Amino acid sequence: MNNYLLPIAAVILGGLSILIWKPKELRSVKLLLAFSGAFLLGTTLTSLLPSVFANGNEHTSYWILAGIIIQILLEQLSKGAEHGHIHTSNNRIPLTLLGGLYLHAFIEGFPIHQHNDLLWAIVIHKLPIAMLLTLAIWQTNFNFSKKVMILIGFAIMTPLGSYLNFYTPILQPYSVHITALVVGVLLHISTTILFESTENHKFNISKLLVIVIGIGLSILKH
Repeated sequence: MNNYLLPIAAVILGGLSILIWKPKELRSVKLLLAFSGAFLLGTTLTSLLPSVFANGNEHTSYWILAGIIIQILLEQLSKGAEHGHIHTSNNRIPLTLLGGLYLHAFIEGFPIHQHNDLLWAIVIHKLPIAMLLTLAIWQTNFNFSKKVMILIGFAIMTPLGSYLNFYTPILQPYSVHITALVVGVLLHISTTILFESTENHKFNISKLLVIVIGIGLSILKH
C-alpha cells in the first residue's frame, strides 16, 4: 500500500509546503532538488543497477541506453520539468510540459514493487518537483479546481505505473528489462539534476554538502 500512498503524499506535502510557506526565493528548494538528485543517483547505482545486471542478460545494457533515450525524448516535451525547469507561458502551463512530466512519473513507478529502496528515492525526488510545479501552477490564470486537478494527475501517475506493472501478467516476464529501462531514465534525470545544481559550472559548499549527504544516505539506506 505504501507503494501507492507515499508518492501521492509526497506531492501533497510538496504542494502544501509551497502554499503555506510562500517562498520569495528558491534557494532552499534548489538545495532539496540537489539532495533528491544525489539520493536518486545513489539508489540507482547501488540498488537497481546491480540488480538488473545480476538478473539480466547480455542485452541489459541496451535497455538502459533505451531508457536514457526515452528520457531525452520526454524532455523535448517537458522542457526539463523533471529536473526543476517548470515555466509558465502566457499564464498557462503547456500541455506538452504536463504530458512529458506525467509520462516520466508514470514510467519511474514501474519497478517500485520489486525495489523498496527506489520507493523512497522517488518520494524524495517528487517533493521538490511538486513544490516547483505548485509554484508554477499558482502563477497561471487557471481556476482553483483546474490547479488542483493538475497536481492530482501528477500525484497518481507513479502509483498508476506501479499498479499497471504489478497487475498486468503480460509484463511480468519483462520485469528485468523494464527495470533496466527505468535505470536509464533515472540515471539521466539524476545526473542532469546534479549538473544543473551548479552555478557557472562550480559547486558551492552548500550544494556540495547536500549532494554528499544525499549519496551517503542512499548508501546507508541500501
